[in-house]
Amino acid sequence: MKSKLFLIIYAVVIALLAVGLVVFMCIHISKGLAGGNAKLILGAYILMIVWALMKLHTAIRSIKNYSDEKE
Repeated sequence: MKSKLFLIIYAVVIALLAVGLVVFMCIHISKGLAGGNAKLILGAYILMIVWALMKLHTAIRSIKNYSDEKE
C-alpha cells in the first residue's frame, strides 16, 4: 500500500529530475548544435522531459486521489 508520504517524495524526486533535465538541456544547447548527433540528443532530452512531466502529473493526481479516498 502506498502512503501519502511516499507519493509526495516520489513527486518531489520526479520534479527534481525534470528540472535537472531542463538544466542539462540548456547546457547542451549553449555548447552548440552543430553536429547531427547533438540534435538527436536534444530530441532525447525533450522526450525525457515530456516523460518526466507525465510521471509528475500522474504522481500529483494520485496524491489528490489518495487525499479524496481518506475523506
